[in-house]
Amino acid sequence: MKYRLNTYLTLKGRIQAASLPDAAYGEWIVNENNEPKYHVNIFNYESKSDCLIFAIMNESKPEIKDILIDINNRFKCDLTLPLKINLGIKINSKLIDSELNPLPFEWIDHYTKMVEPPWEKHPHKDPKDMFWRMGKGEDTLLRFSRYYNALDSTEKKEFEKTHSPTNEWSNYYK
Repeated sequence: MKYRLNTYLTLKGRIQAASLPDAAYGEWIVNENNEPKYHVNIFNYESKSDCLIFAIMNESKPEIKDILIDINNRFKCDLTLPLKINLGIKINSKLIDSELNPLPFEWIDHYTKMVEPPWEKHPHKDPKDMFWRMGKGEDTLLRFSRYYNALDSTEKKEFEKTHSPTNEWSNYYK
């Protein structure tokens, strides 16, 4: 992944800020102790962490900074988003090719309660109902399936044990 590290001359002195391309919607670089450390991409279907952040943001509508504040409070970290420089002169800019990892799942695993299977979230809706093709039902299926598909096989089996489908949904895990 490539990101840009810009150096600005501001009234507070020299400041470095990492940035993604302007087209990076749904993606953030997260600094730890003011250094780029993590990359959050809610459209990354392989990362369990990113899929859970997608679910969190769609279910309860927090901003990424709210999630980082929660992590900072719970784990005594110093996670921040890169500064937005409004008044400064860019004096250096370099493109960095680096593998930034997603946020550690352990930091956000308490949010998994937000990812309910469709038969638990809307128990009175038939799986063949049009409800599942648009609106809230479609959103529920999308969030759940993205998260479930990001789990490894052991995690899937454990999840299936604790969230057994109803008779109508019995073929869902197959």
